[in-house]
Amino acid sequence: MKTLYKKALIIGGATILLEIIIVYFLYTSINAFYSDLTSKLAFLLVEQVKNGIAADKLDFSKITPYNRYPTRRIINRFSGKNSKILHVTLIDTSNRILVSDDPSIEGKKFPAAMELNSLQTDRATILSRAWEGNQEIVDVITPLVQDSIKQGYLQTVISVKHLESFYRNRRMIIFIASIFSFGIIILTVFLTSRIYKRNLQSIESAIEKLHQSDYQYRVKYQKSDEFAPVFSRLNELFEKTLDLNASFRQSEERIQAMMRVIHEGLLMLDMNMRIVSYNEYLLDILQIRNHSHPENQIYKIIQANPRLLEIYRRARDPLTHAVRKDLSLNLPNKSTIHIQINALSISEGENINSVIFYIKNLAVLKELEQNLHRSMKYTVISQLASSIGHEIRNPLSSLAIHTEILDNLVSQIPSGEEKQIKIKKSITILNSEIERLTKLIDQFFNLAKPQEIQLALEDINSVLKEVIELIQQQSYEKAVQIRTYFAKNLPLVNVSRDQIKQVIINIILNAFDAMPNGGKLYLATRAYDNKVGIAIKDTGMGIPQEIKGKIFELYFSTKDNGGGIGLAVSKKIVEAHEGKIYFTTKAGEGTRFVIELPRA
Repeated sequence: MKTLYKKALIIGGATILLEIIIVYFLYTSINAFYSDLTSKLAFLLVEQVKNGIAADKLDFSKITPYNRYPTRRIINRFSGKNSKILHVTLIDTSNRILVSDDPSIEGKKFPAAMELNSLQTDRATILSRAWEGNQEIVDVITPLVQDSIKQGYLQTVISVKHLESFYRNRRMIIFIASIFSFGIIILTVFLTSRIYKRNLQSIESAIEKLHQSDYQYRVKYQKSDEFAPVFSRLNELFEKTLDLNASFRQSEERIQAMMRVIHEGLLMLDMNMRIVSYNEYLLDILQIRNHSHPENQIYKIIQANPRLLEIYRRARDPLTHAVRKDLSLNLPNKSTIHIQINALSISEGENINSVIFYIKNLAVLKELEQNLHRSMKYTVISQLASSIGHEIRNPLSSLAIHTEILDNLVSQIPSGEEKQIKIKKSITILNSEIERLTKLIDQFFNLAKPQEIQLALEDINSVLKEVIELIQQQSYEKAVQIRTYFAKNLPLVNVSRDQIKQVIINIILNAFDAMPNGGKLYLATRAYDNKVGIAIKDTGMGIPQEIKGKIFELYFSTKDNGGGIGLAVSKKIVEAHEGKIYFTTKAGEGTRFVIELPRA
């Protein structure tokens, strides 16, 4: 077990043990002891009164209004001004008061006659406990028996005000225990949040440096806790990435040197004869580099040379696959050039999706350079992501567990305290930082690996209703009103439910950020042209004209704490479903995103 984990576990265990001891001591031992003490004291005083008036030898039948004075005088001795005994009363079997320290009630019926009749014992019994003013009153009833015959009852009302100091001591114990418990919890939260937050910031800085391709960056960490292996491994990966980057640059320089020797032009057309790609040297070959719209010039050259069309048709034929021809090209400037052209069909699985033309070998090397650059880039990211993913998530999980433990401990303390509010606020901030970093890491890793989509027939209205349930609380907090306009009998779509929910949530959260002072969010669905459309409109500030073309770009963000990943991932998911995502916006009036998915 790691050092820091042991520290947190010891502090948490000590806090729990302390809370258990305090609760058990205060609410079990003290209450039981107090109840037993007052009962024994009451029974002892009652026995003294009973012996003082010789109740066992007293004949109730001989007590009359004319001879009860001697008995009352004995009773008054026990219920004096400074006595713990407040009232003493003798009651006969017919529930009539014979003698009392209060002569005004003698001869009257005892008000609690039902309680007397229900007594099933010949011993003193506590009839009730009550508070009168600032003192607790114990009402004790003692049956009086003479020669096995019940003569009546002795009621003794006793004050336990003298035990008030015990209550004061109990309150003092509660106060001291609460202060001590608060101190431990505050210290635990402070130490844990300080250690973990500083280390999480270091990890986030390392990820940012990786994003900026600053492979010279190193994390300086001198401690030997569980974060030490993480940072050590991270530094090793930076060193390996630096070596890979240097190797890549060397390979790139070699390719560029080869390209300077071997010149080829490249042109790629899709199955609808639309231009997919071409290289700059092709423009030199075709003598159209200085044109503002070179693609239009390429189309004109293809249309002006029927043999190029014939080569394209033959290359896209699965039985032919590749064509090599020497021919002359007529150019728009009325000149003619002689080229050797190699046409090759490109397949994705069993289907041909494009045709590529090679004119000179430069195009081949240019394509090789692009593929190598892309492959090396994603290899570095993939290796780094797979290596540090496990190392980063373990401390985050440990932090989340301890934060939950601390939150549970704070919840056991009386609510409303100023210190509890401060602790809760610290825990909320810590949880928010964990969630933000975890989300950033998840999005970064998901972007670096290919997406596997599990498709199923889904009702988009149902998906949107689930999303609304997830973001309902946040909409209340942001003062955003949600309005829905869902089409009835909407066709099903063949999608990954979780991924489509991710796209919708990303857009809605961006809409919330665009309405910092509250507003309205409109969600609508409809079917048209074999498509199912989802519209998400906010009443926020809108998207500025200068950044409209960048919002789907990876790592582009206008937020201070944004990673620029959400919309890029969303676009990737929608396009993987053969769908389309676009938006319209107007400054000061809001933005409307539309997601179109093919109906099943």
